[in-house]
Amino acid sequence: MPTIAKKQDKTKPSSKKSGAKLITVRDFLWLTGFGCLLGLSCPGINQWYLAWIGLAPLVLAISASKNVWQAAARGLVFGLAYNLVYLNWYLGLQPLAWLGFNWWQGWMLAASAWFICSFHQALIVAIFALCARLIPMTGSFVPQKIPGGWKIPAVIMLPLLWVLIVNKIGNAPSFLGVPWSMLEYTQYKQIPLIQIASIIGGIGLGFIIVMVNTSIASLVSTFSGKSLYKAITASNKRMAVVQTSIVLLIIPLCLALGQWQSAKTMIKAMTPVAVLQGNINIEMQKTSHRYSLDELLERYIKLIPRIPPGMCIFTESAVPTYLSDNKEVQNLLGQICKDRELDMVVGAIGSDQEGNPYNSAYGISSAGKFLPNFYSKRYLVPFGEYAPTAVQYMPDWVKRLTNTPAGAGLSSGKQAEVLELTRGNSAPLICFECISPELAADSTRNGGQLLVNISDLAWFHQSVIGEQMIAFSVFRAIENRRFFVFAANTGPSAIINPSGMITERSALDDTTVMLGKVGFSSEITPFTTWFR
Repeated sequence: MPTIAKKQDKTKPSSKKSGAKLITVRDFLWLTGFGCLLGLSCPGINQWYLAWIGLAPLVLAISASKNVWQAAARGLVFGLAYNLVYLNWYLGLQPLAWLGFNWWQGWMLAASAWFICSFHQALIVAIFALCARLIPMTGSFVPQKIPGGWKIPAVIMLPLLWVLIVNKIGNAPSFLGVPWSMLEYTQYKQIPLIQIASIIGGIGLGFIIVMVNTSIASLVSTFSGKSLYKAITASNKRMAVVQTSIVLLIIPLCLALGQWQSAKTMIKAMTPVAVLQGNINIEMQKTSHRYSLDELLERYIKLIPRIPPGMCIFTESAVPTYLSDNKEVQNLLGQICKDRELDMVVGAIGSDQEGNPYNSAYGISSAGKFLPNFYSKRYLVPFGEYAPTAVQYMPDWVKRLTNTPAGAGLSSGKQAEVLELTRGNSAPLICFECISPELAADSTRNGGQLLVNISDLAWFHQSVIGEQMIAFSVFRAIENRRFFVFAANTGPSAIINPSGMITERSALDDTTVMLGKVGFSSEITPFTTWFR
């Protein structure tokens, strides 16, 4: 008995000590540093190569964690640092004078939005880390049988967990998720590599990036004498080298398959297209000096003479009126289309029979016909376009942030709509819907031959948000093998061909007409077919 009591006394202090800290200062510093390093791979900073190695430190940290809670805490710190760098454009909300806030209040609100949204994404990374520590895994390339079950290879399980938790479940709209800071978008300029997206999508490329990071982590841990997930065999080093070699061979395989798929896509860019970049800044929209509908129309009509016959794209909310009910504006735009031989897509406010307002896109044919159907945005911005239920219990200044051109909030569209114009079927997307491969694929399956995204980025002033949205659009173009027109009110706007090449691009904060050419296609890619 005394002997047993003595052993228990020895174990108590160590148990208490081990649970004292989930994160040490040293852990916090190096996890923050590596998270920021991975964040530098984001579009706009463009250190894309860091995405292939930058997640490995998190994999090593999860593997070395003493329990699931320590793994989650480490994932939270790493994810927060990563997203604070990636989502730096939130600071572009400042100045907020149009909402009545002075400079320091504006900075405080912008910084709060930046931190809250980054923390939300960090929580998703923490859940990933917790699950990764909870599931029995091995650093070996093959499953290992243990008493009571099997250990699954981390090089397969971790990428699968990442795309399920970070890309899909954690960022589902029902959880107020916004799948913005996805790893795959860091590669938007690596055109030969990302051709594989027409088969496996951006989400498939994200899987491969995490797989490469996991393999590198396994290699590093094995040669440092600390085998990843306890892959204890006599040939650890040899196994780690073989595993990494096999994983890296996937990259040239993706290059070959992507080029083969790309070669099958033959779309001639024959139709001239013009994006009217009105450069209506937030002060023109929201302050007491905001432009009237007539002033806005006059601003855009002055740009019309620079447009050749073809297609004309107005940006999001360019005509802030209930267009279905405003016959005068319909007739004006219809006459312009008829006189100039233009198919037109225009952002305006829509409504249903119950009077619910929508952020919408309308079509007018080159015959001057106003199309009866219109597209309503399906994926609304939380707080920016609609107020979650919790907002009614918040201060008035929070409620003011949900104010829209239609009033107190917008309703969500329910389905894809195709605008059947003279030159082809255009499938609109609005604002940050270009982050959703599901919506773009759904619009393509519904008959969209050209993808058009209309956006208003005036809220974020001179930030990298436009660059990041163009990166998303590059992937949507390749996934569906469609020309993609990204039309932003304050720029940058872009025309992207089905291979992801940016053929035309406008400057930020420039009142201009961006001219280019597009083609229409009815091809359905493997990705469009299987991804829902």
